[in-house]
Amino acid sequence: MLAGIPCKHFCLRVASFKFSLKTLQYIFLYPLLYGLSLLPFRVLYILSDVLYVLGYKWVGYRVKLVKSNLRLAFPEKSSAELKSMMDAFYHNFFDIFLETIKLLSISEKQLRQHVVRGNVSVLTSFYTSNTSVVLASGHFGNWEMLGLAYTLEKFPPLKGVYKPVSNAFFDELMKRVRTKFGGSVYAMEETMNRIRENRRALMGVGLLADQNPSSHNAYWFTLMGRETPVFTSVEMIARRFDFPVVYWKIKRLGRGKYEYSAELMFDKPRETKKFEITHAYIERIERDIRENPANWLWTHNRWKRRKADLNKPVKQVDLGL
Repeated sequence: MLAGIPCKHFCLRVASFKFSLKTLQYIFLYPLLYGLSLLPFRVLYILSDVLYVLGYKWVGYRVKLVKSNLRLAFPEKSSAELKSMMDAFYHNFFDIFLETIKLLSISEKQLRQHVVRGNVSVLTSFYTSNTSVVLASGHFGNWEMLGLAYTLEKFPPLKGVYKPVSNAFFDELMKRVRTKFGGSVYAMEETMNRIRENRRALMGVGLLADQNPSSHNAYWFTLMGRETPVFTSVEMIARRFDFPVVYWKIKRLGRGKYEYSAELMFDKPRETKKFEITHAYIERIERDIRENPANWLWTHNRWKRRKADLNKPVKQVDLGL
């Protein structure tokens, strides 16, 4: 019972409310977003410049967090250098926001004009040999656009691992965007079971495992000179299923122009030592951050936890590995 309402009836009312909210969002919000996606890129970038002023200069969206993260990551930089990094990041951030909306209506031809391939011979080779892989990358550039571009090619079919969001409308909307040209998505909690069910099929398991894990048993490693809790999901999947690990590098060439390339990290993961893959992956992430700091997602509270927090109860939410 909850305030005199039987739990069954209360749950039905909550479910009905969520359904109604989702329906209303599809009726009113989806047409707005789709209409926005029909605008040419050049117009979207004008809007991005407006959002840059409103969201960054006026509202200060997560400015304190971004400034703190940059100071922690680059203690050797001057205030002027950090300010320059932050300005460049926010320009990229609002570009990416509108580019992602554009994906609702983008055509294959348009996508190919904005995303080019670098050296991807390793992916072509694994596709030809019918070998499944783990695709390890990070939150660089417009990872959503790059993931969509990947599905256009003859590579191991993408199975993107994602964390569902609480809003059912946006969760479904992003699933539709991510699978627009093929591929599929695995919710974090279902990943291992889904791979087991389909392990005989060719796949490229896509993981962006560079953010802050909420698992109480996170592994700690050094990132940007600081002890940092990190996901070990890249290593755990690779070793469990003996999938080669390929690092998927995302490079921003200019406004609305991206390049991706693939680098083989481990061909025989079961022969590696414990945490060897995790170390190599995090070090590769750091190399790309240092190469182009503005290209990484700094609005995430990456260093909110310390090892001292291990003595405090934390909800365990990980890949379920």
